[in-house]
Amino acid sequence: MPRVGAHLSAAGGVSRAVDAARTLGCRGLQVFLRAPGRWAAAPLAAAEIARVHASPGRRQVAGAFLAHAPYLLNLASDSEALRSRSIATLVDELRRAGELGLDGVVLHPGSARDGPRGAAEGRCRTAIVEAIENAGAGAARLLLEGQAGAGGQLGRTPAELAALCDASLRPRVGLCLDTAHLWAAGYDLTAGGLERVLGEVAEHWDGAAPDALHINDTKVPLGSGRDRHAPPGEGILGERFYRALLSHPALAETPMILEIPPGDGNVLVRRALNRLRRWLSK
Repeated sequence: MPRVGAHLSAAGGVSRAVDAARTLGCRGLQVFLRAPGRWAAAPLAAAEIARVHASPGRRQVAGAFLAHAPYLLNLASDSEALRSRSIATLVDELRRAGELGLDGVVLHPGSARDGPRGAAEGRCRTAIVEAIENAGAGAARLLLEGQAGAGGQLGRTPAELAALCDASLRPRVGLCLDTAHLWAAGYDLTAGGLERVLGEVAEHWDGAAPDALHINDTKVPLGSGRDRHAPPGEGILGERFYRALLSHPALAETPMILEIPPGDGNVLVRRALNRLRRWLSK
C-alpha cells in the first residue's frame, strides 16, 4: 500500500494536523510551520512539541511527515537582503522541523527572475550550504522540490535540482517532485514520462525514487511552465496515470502528498483520498 497523505492545515497547532491526518487515514502528512506568505512565526511551545510527539497520528505518518517552507523564500535572488532573509528563515524552518521530529522540509529553491540562470544557480547552491551548516545537527533534512519553470524558476528537472546540491551535503539533502510541476515542465506523464523521470532520478540522485512526491493533477497545457494544481481525476492526468503511479513498485515507500484545497472539515481531501484508494483497489 503506497504512503498516500495530504497537506493539511496546522492552524491552532501542528498537533491538530496530525490528529486530522489520523482521522483521514493518511499515511503521510505535510504542513506549514508558519503562514506560507509570511516571514514571521510564533515560537514553538514546549507543550505543542510534546503533543506532536505523543499523538497516535504521529506514528501513522512516521517516515512521511514533512513541512513545506514558505513561498517567500528565494535562495537564488540577486538581492543580498532577500537571499539573507531567505537563508535565515530556512534555518529556522529546519530547526523547528527537527524539534517536532519531522522527516524533512520541502523547499522551492528559488528563481533567477530575469537574470542569468548560471549566476542564480551558483547563489542558490551556496545558500543551501550556508543554511544546512547553520541549522546544525538536530535539524530536519532538506528536500529540494522540482518547479514548473515559469519566471526563471530553478530546478525543473532532477538533473537541475542535483546541480543545486553540493555533493558533500547529499546525506542531508533529498528530492521532492510534483506531478503537476513535472507536467508543466514538459514531462508527458500520460505517455512514458513517469519512467523518464524515475530514470533521471536514478541517474542524478543515486536512488530509484524521489524522497517525496506531490501527486497533484493539473489542467494546464503540457510544458506551459505554470504551477496549477487540481485534485486527482479532475485534470489532464486522470485515472489511468494515477493507477500506474500508485501501483509502481519503485514508489511503494515514497510519501505521496496531495496539495489541494481541503474544503470545510477536509471534505475535499477526504473525497480525493477515497478516489485514489478506489483506483488502487481496482
